[in-house]
Amino acid sequence: MKTINSVFLIGIFLITGIAYSQSGWQIVSDSVPDLWLESIQMTSANTGYACGWYPTTSSGSILKTTNGGLNWQRTDYITNNVDDVCFLNDLTGYFIGWSFLPGFFHGHIYKTTDGCSTWARHDSIQEGNFFRIKFLDVNTGLVAGKYGQAFFTTNGGVNWVNRSIMNLWHEPQCIWCLNADTWFVGDGLKLSRTTNQGLNWIRDDSLPASTFYFLNQTTGIMGCGNTGFVYKTTNAGVNWLRICDTSLGWSQSMIFTNSSTGYNARYGYHNIYKTTNGGYNWTEQFVDQNNLIFSLSFLNNFTGFAAGISGRIFRTTNGGSVFVANISSEVPDKFELGQNYPNPFNQFSILNFKCKIKSMVSLNVFDMTGREVQTLVNETLAPGTYQVRFDGSGLASGLYYYSMSIDGKQTAVKKMVMVK
Repeated sequence: MKTINSVFLIGIFLITGIAYSQSGWQIVSDSVPDLWLESIQMTSANTGYACGWYPTTSSGSILKTTNGGLNWQRTDYITNNVDDVCFLNDLTGYFIGWSFLPGFFHGHIYKTTDGCSTWARHDSIQEGNFFRIKFLDVNTGLVAGKYGQAFFTTNGGVNWVNRSIMNLWHEPQCIWCLNADTWFVGDGLKLSRTTNQGLNWIRDDSLPASTFYFLNQTTGIMGCGNTGFVYKTTNAGVNWLRICDTSLGWSQSMIFTNSSTGYNARYGYHNIYKTTNGGYNWTEQFVDQNNLIFSLSFLNNFTGFAAGISGRIFRTTNGGSVFVANISSEVPDKFELGQNYPNPFNQFSILNFKCKIKSMVSLNVFDMTGREVQTLVNETLAPGTYQVRFDGSGLASGLYYYSMSIDGKQTAVKKMVMVK
């Protein structure tokens, strides 16, 4: 009778999705009503910052952690909102924002050298509506605001030089710098690029850039706003090629932990997308249906943070993967990879595998060309029988291969067919 009940429960889990809908992201900050966290940045394994503003009062807040994101201390700033932070190390950083004075917006740039204990104004700009800040090094930085505002500093924020971006009307969504001269600004509707520190800007209305991430000085990935497509450059942003034909929605924040693995948060939705093949295919990772995610920050391939509305911050220590379900702790007599079911399948399929001894187990999915499209498992597992769900929602119909490796050595390969 006990065996029958166990099988029945597993069957219910498979039908409802309960066993496989648990996210690898867990909340680590308390809810703060009306606080929209626009930016998060981990500066080291223990220290990190997040910032945001209260739309109902136009005031702002900065949160800080000193224990790896497990706890966050909040400091509110009543006189102005806080739209973005950029820290150079655990102690030195900047925040920007604005306050509304009669007749115009007043921009603010503040700098700290003691980890948020004190802040000093670092601007002489009378009017401004600032949204993004980025520093290349301790001296060189850019602040971008609405209505084409762009201000460069080459002395750590002591002075700021006006380098306006013509015809950039909307709120800047992202900034990226390759070197002291080459910078990119996207507002979700167009891409602006300079190669001479803002003296001239090249605008491309066909690329609605809203997020950037450059893997090196020539190769970068771009997420778009109103189209939701993903583009790649291999010549430092001179040309961009669309690499993903599936629209991901408005890309709010993008980050890569290596040349293959990246994450993308969608504005207006409640989830994060993940790629394991350099941006060509993406798989949804649900975080919380009650929250919107605005910003991402990762320390390594597995540990990352996501910030959004209601002051909530989420943390993952397994790359955001759906948990692998251990369906039996009985020790198998061999390593074994089972056939997925159903097969053929429409978008979702279940994969079983057995682990004989405690081992580092990897389970990867490849397309017909041999290109890896998804990593399902990459962790040390105890002996037992496991199940994991494959989500092919971001992939095309066709033949796929899935491979199991034990301690880095491939042990089995099987085929599966997705028909949408």
